[in-house]
Amino acid sequence: MSLDEEFKELQRLFAQKDDITQPRRPSKSDFMEILLAKRKNMKIKIYQEKGHKLPHIHIDYGKQQHAASYSIESGERLEGNLPKKYDSDVVSWLERNRRHIIEIWHTLQAGNSHEALVAELAGDV
Repeated sequence: MSLDEEFKELQRLFAQKDDITQPRRPSKSDFMEILLAKRKNMKIKIYQEKGHKLPHIHIDYGKQQHAASYSIESGERLEGNLPKKYDSDVVSWLERNRRHIIEIWHTLQAGNSHEALVAELAGDV
């Protein structure tokens, strides 16, 4: 890899870490949004949602906010209008990252510090 390519890769990694470790403020709807991963026009997020018992992720794709939600444990689509052709890709990503994501979910729901866990996930993604 050339020095220029290495520098571009380093910039990409820095931008990725900035995206996922940037503090998110609670919204008016009383939940905190945590960005787990972002690639081009896709975002994978977890919310600190009071009263939600089922660990799940939210996916934004393209210009759609909340295109779909998926159970972290089973990979089952819970809701959304993301084309079904992407379901197997989401399930595969969840299978590879389930341990980290479930730990982030429980930590966030408990109101504990989650930043190091999210940064660790970014290193695995």
